[in-house]
Amino acid sequence: MARITLAILILGCCTCAVWSVNDRLREVFSWRQLDFTFPDQKTRQAAIASGEYVQANNLPLGLEVWRDKLFITVPRWKAGVASTLNYVSLGSGSNQNRSPRLVPYPNYAMNRLPSSGQRITDRIINTYRLSIDVCDRLWVIDMGIANGTKLGQPQLFVIDLNTDRVVRQYVVTANLLRVDGNSWFPGLVADADWKSCDRAYAYLPDIGGGLLVYDYRRNTARRIEHHYFYFDPLATVFNIGGVRIEWPDGMFGVGLSERHPDGYRTLYFQAMSSTRMFSVNTSVLQSNRSLSDTFQEYRHHGHRAAGMQAGPMSMDQVTGTVFYALVNQDAIGCWNPRRHERLSGDTSAVLVQDSETLEFPADIKVDMDSNLWVLSDRMPRFRFQVLNFDLNDVNYRVFRAPVADVVRDTVCESQLNGNRLLSSSENQSRPRPITSSNMGWNTPSDKRSDFD
Repeated sequence: MARITLAILILGCCTCAVWSVNDRLREVFSWRQLDFTFPDQKTRQAAIASGEYVQANNLPLGLEVWRDKLFITVPRWKAGVASTLNYVSLGSGSNQNRSPRLVPYPNYAMNRLPSSGQRITDRIINTYRLSIDVCDRLWVIDMGIANGTKLGQPQLFVIDLNTDRVVRQYVVTANLLRVDGNSWFPGLVADADWKSCDRAYAYLPDIGGGLLVYDYRRNTARRIEHHYFYFDPLATVFNIGGVRIEWPDGMFGVGLSERHPDGYRTLYFQAMSSTRMFSVNTSVLQSNRSLSDTFQEYRHHGHRAAGMQAGPMSMDQVTGTVFYALVNQDAIGCWNPRRHERLSGDTSAVLVQDSETLEFPADIKVDMDSNLWVLSDRMPRFRFQVLNFDLNDVNYRVFRAPVADVVRDTVCESQLNGNRLLSSSENQSRPRPITSSNMGWNTPSDKRSDFD
């Protein structure tokens, strides 16, 4: 009780008690260090001997969920990353391995760095965060940079998850990037309708203050820049795990609402170095209208308190809740625009907070069955304070919980108020034979501006 009371005093912007991780999230996987499944033992030993695989240099960052697969990305920030795009089997029952080896996806060869003379475009060099659409396709943005060295242009891959084959590959040309070269895509969100899978789009935030809109049917992309895409100069200082960092990161987190009656959706977005939330209708993004014609159609929804910068975000289309990773607070927060049009301290909540198990919540996703997934990885220490990074400690964790349980008794909980809440199947989905929610897991549900 003392811990909860202290959390409330510290985070006075929250309208509900701050719960510990174990109260609202269930730990599914944890690792001290990552390991991989190689094609054979000979390949593994050769990778270790050549420095192609250095176990201590592998850190998980992004996650996505499809049926019985949990996809996990490992950025090539340091030499020795065996594979950047991977998955682990969700499995079922008490015999599940809680620290499984990562399996390269779609295969080991495609994740290896190219040797001299090999084609760069045949490889996935370095990816961060992923998106899966309702047509069973995995969308991957590859930055083409490994260990600080640029090997090629960023590339967008679309992979059919039923066949494990690349069905689309798009090179992001220089005219779609910042002129000064300071473009970086921390992730993306795919927008597709299973009734017409060719009519799909991807929205790729650029921390350099831009947004790429990719049209799958036309195989084209355009860059949009707006004042709302930039960082707040008063929110660039972070203190995470005892590490002080200055991150002037702009456009970062993106999340999509349910599909509206007119066929379009709302894209919610935020900069990493900011506490503000914005949105725009996807009809604006998919049109060819100029920014001057659409500038006023971008909306500002308010802000959280100082020190509550958020990076990755995801949206639950059943409840309408926006979830975001409060990276500066070792916490997960939420806001429900269906209940509250404005974001503020009174209309948002800090759902869970833990300085040990949630130190740097690196990614957050809501799957198609309305389960919330969170990955934490202590990244600031791993990158900037290596001597304070203990390889013998549990450093990487994946959590899961049903959205309905996570938001219960908070301002983000759905209120019907006489209106029927649409299910995810009515919004988007079609029947799926195997899902993350029927893998034999049982999660207890009884735990509990300036512009204004």
